[in-house]
Amino acid sequence: MLKKSLSLLAALALAASPALAETYAGTTVASRTTALVSASGGVLESLSLLPGQSVAAGETVGSTRAEKVFAAWDGTVALCCAEEGDSVDGAVLEILPTSRYTVYCTVDGAYNDPETELVHIGEQLYLRCTANGTHKAVGVVTSIDGTEYQVEVIGGELYVGETVNLYRDADFSAARRVGVGTAVGAEPIEYSASGTLIELCVQEGEIVERGELLFTWAQADETQIICPADGVVTSVLVAPGDMLQSGQSVAELVQPEDVRIEVQLSAADAARIQIGDAATYIRADDPTETPRSAIVEGVSAIADGEGYVALLVPEDFDLPLGLSVEVRTGE
Repeated sequence: MLKKSLSLLAALALAASPALAETYAGTTVASRTTALVSASGGVLESLSLLPGQSVAAGETVGSTRAEKVFAAWDGTVALCCAEEGDSVDGAVLEILPTSRYTVYCTVDGAYNDPETELVHIGEQLYLRCTANGTHKAVGVVTSIDGTEYQVEVIGGELYVGETVNLYRDADFSAARRVGVGTAVGAEPIEYSASGTLIELCVQEGEIVERGELLFTWAQADETQIICPADGVVTSVLVAPGDMLQSGQSVAELVQPEDVRIEVQLSAADAARIQIGDAATYIRADDPTETPRSAIVEGVSAIADGEGYVALLVPEDFDLPLGLSVEVRTGE
């Protein structure tokens, strides 16, 4: 009878005792990341970010360079359609080329020789009307599309609409004929943008030369890249010199409140640990530190290759990612 009473007391004492504490190896991870984006499009001029770097909300971490638009040909600014600071989506200005004619040409009519049936951009040609040869001009090849090409007239006199033969020599040798074309009156050249006009470098009536800077623009008002929140950079997605679109992500960061402690669990432990359970943790590199509190945020319902996973919200958000910690539960 005494033996049975002792056994019953032992069983009751065991049932009343708290569950034994368990210790797990944990690692700090990001529960989610925040995108750091460029407000403006253009060429990425600078970016001072590295993985693992701490950043602060409002900090300038990079900049984009406004797009530069240059004159394709000599001419006169005929019309300015916008002012600095304007939002534009189309023509910014129009330039009337110095050349009064554009000649639309084809290699049809060229002397039957492989050399005369091949022209090059930038090549100078000599033009003469086919009617009586009295109208002559000099031009430069500006574009090529298969057997067709365009010539901008840089000197001489032609009639709009007349047909001309084109040659490689000023003597108009038949064996140097490279094609035939039609002279068309030059139209203003339109220069466009879609964004914010940052700087307008010319004005109406001004004569400009080929290669001269006309204006700069960006896809948004802001060309600086500003950090949206405090955090630690987890990845950098672009590099200086890259072309960016407005709103494109340049990096990912984890905010302090999104840091979690991840531990691997067996099936038995996963069944025992519940959401909301209290735990403590210490840094593995400093086992003498005072344990800090953590709360179980979630336990995976399905095992992965290494078992089940629990995520804990730490008391201290100032934890670097990838830090090894020792977690104790059931205390």
